[in-house]
Amino acid sequence: MAKEEMKEMLNRVTIQGTLMDNTIEIKVNDKGGKYLSGELEVMTDNDCIIPISVFASELKKTGEKNTIYERLVKMIDFPSARTVGIQKAPKVAVSNARIEDNSFYSERDNRVVSNWRITGSFVRAAANDASTQNSFEIQGVISSIKEVVDREGNDTNTYDLKLLNVRYGGRVGELTLRFDDPAAIKYINNNYEVGDLVTLCGQVVYEQHERTVEKELGFGEPIKTTYTNTVRLLRITAGTPPVGPDESGYKLKDLQAVVTAQNNDITEKYNAKAQTQAATAKAAGANLLF
Repeated sequence: MAKEEMKEMLNRVTIQGTLMDNTIEIKVNDKGGKYLSGELEVMTDNDCIIPISVFASELKKTGEKNTIYERLVKMIDFPSARTVGIQKAPKVAVSNARIEDNSFYSERDNRVVSNWRITGSFVRAAANDASTQNSFEIQGVISSIKEVVDREGNDTNTYDLKLLNVRYGGRVGELTLRFDDPAAIKYINNNYEVGDLVTLCGQVVYEQHERTVEKELGFGEPIKTTYTNTVRLLRITAGTPPVGPDESGYKLKDLQAVVTAQNNDITEKYNAKAQTQAATAKAAGANLLF
């Protein structure tokens, strides 16, 4: 199946909860066009705070007014827990959000690092007594299923499933989803194969873990430093029966080729930017000599 013929796959996220922070603002691009950009941080169950990236241009490509932009403008001054306190913070619902690719080139790792973020533009106020919601449905082709091991190499009864999801325009997102429920482990390991097309449901997880490190001194109390790590997961809670590649029409190698091409593009853009910055710095240094 050619890239332009690949059908966009299901990718839907629903988040509803307390608005903890709101950084949406109006910006102007280099051509003078207005757009909205920022994040909404929404707290769902178990104090899980999920950032949702928001973007909308004032005008469509046709020059017509964008109704999504007009709705989101009203959210700019919407209060949040940061501005009015958690007791008075309103609840919001974000529907038809998506898990989008946010991969980047890591200079430290010298490679493209696969990454994701939640994006959404359909935001509305929810009732104060509305229940929290945190769910995703995503379709894709399985590229690997592996058990997670700890630092000592021991089994953890936790598994990562890598999924390739076709987006708009034939782009392909690479996502890693986690499962540890015994029923899920049994079903997936007994029924899913690499190359199968599946739809997976679950929850977006953002967890913060604190770690304290003590540095012993020659005398006196040791110096204690606390680090906070944020763990982001797409946790699987349910899944459909698999559909083989002959029936689905999606070939794993074709999707992997698109991911490779996308990663090469990210690397090329990074290298081009680095070369430009180096040339600018060199020119600035030369000017200081005169």
